[in-house]
Amino acid sequence: MPSCKDITEHGSDYLDRHMPWWKRPGYWMHLLVCVHCRRYIEQLRLTIETIGRSPDAAPPVVKTEEVQQIVQQLKQSAKKPANKPRDI
Repeated sequence: MPSCKDITEHGSDYLDRHMPWWKRPGYWMHLLVCVHCRRYIEQLRLTIETIGRSPDAAPPVVKTEEVQQIVQQLKQSAKKPANKPRDI
């Protein structure tokens, strides 16, 4: 049976059903006996649900030209010599 640490580390895999089928029964058993992990998983589920409903949940749309411009600016700033610290 997994530990509480295992539950917290892989809770999102459990909720997203990305966990292998043979590990799920151990998680079920642990959640049956551990009220703290049940609460944690429920809070995690509610958090994921709430974020999914947010209108800002979608990643921003960035044009290729904007990305290229930012990359060019970074390259140019990397070529400039660093300012020497002034003597006091």
